[in-house]
Amino acid sequence: MVGKCEREVPAFSDRRKFPPNIFELIRAKTQLYAARAHILLLSTDPERELSIRKGYIPIPPLKRPHNSVALDDVEIAECLANSIESQCSHASPPHDIAHVNRIEEDVQNKASLEPKDDLPPVSMSEVQKLVKSLKTRKAPGLDGIGNKAIKCFSLPLLSLLVAVFNACLRNCYFPPAWKEAEIIGIYKPGKLRDLPASYRSISLLSGLGKLFERTLKTRLSDHLLGKGLIIDEQFGFRPVHSCPQQVLRLVEYILEGLNLSTKP
Repeated sequence: MVGKCEREVPAFSDRRKFPPNIFELIRAKTQLYAARAHILLLSTDPERELSIRKGYIPIPPLKRPHNSVALDDVEIAECLANSIESQCSHASPPHDIAHVNRIEEDVQNKASLEPKDDLPPVSMSEVQKLVKSLKTRKAPGLDGIGNKAIKCFSLPLLSLLVAVFNACLRNCYFPPAWKEAEIIGIYKPGKLRDLPASYRSISLLSGLGKLFERTLKTRLSDHLLGKGLIIDEQFGFRPVHSCPQQVLRLVEYILEGLNLSTKP
C-alpha cells in the first residue's frame, strides 16, 4: 500500500478525449449486443422464455426494410408505425372513386344536421354502476388515469363527470383527447424479435372516454332498436342475436331447397 506519493497530478491533461458521438455509438452497440444475447438465450432456453413471458420485455433494436437498425426509442416507434401503416394500407386505390366521394359527402351532410331526438341524460346512478363494473387490471391511456383511480372518485368528482357527459350529449361533442390512443407493440410468440412485423399493436384509450362511450352506446342502441332502424337480418352486435343462428337459418334454407328439388 502506498502511503505517500510525491507525484503531482496535472490540473489539465493533454490527452485526447473521445468525441461525444463515440460514447453514443458505444452505448448503442452495447444495447444491441445485449438484446441479441437476450434473444439468443430465449431461443435456446424455452423454459426461460415461458417463465418470463408474462413479464415485461423491452423491444430490442428492430431491423428496417433497407437492413438498417432502429436503436433508440424514437426510431423503434417510427419503425413500428411504418410497419403498421404498410400492413393496413390498400395495395390499390378503391375501384369507384366517385362512389366513395358520394358516400363521404352524404355522411358529411347528415352529420351536419341538427338532431331531431334528444338522447336521455346521464344519471349519477348509471355512472356509479359503470364505474363499479370497471376492471382494475387495465392499462391507462395517455391521460394516465387508470380504472383503479376512477373507482376511487368521490361523489363530487362523479357529479362533475356526469355533468361533462351530459354537456357532451347536448352539444353532440366527443372530446378529441379521448380519441387519442397510446399504441404499443405486443410480441407475437414464436416470431423473430428483431422484426417489426413480429409485434401486434394495441391501442390504450382513456378510461374516462371509455365510460362515455358506454353511456353513448346504450343510448344509440336503444334509439336504433326502438325506431326499427336496424334490419332484421343483422345479427352482429345485437342483444339476444348470435351469428350461429343465422348460419343455422341458412343451412335450413339450403336443405329446404334441396328437398324441394328432389321431390317428383
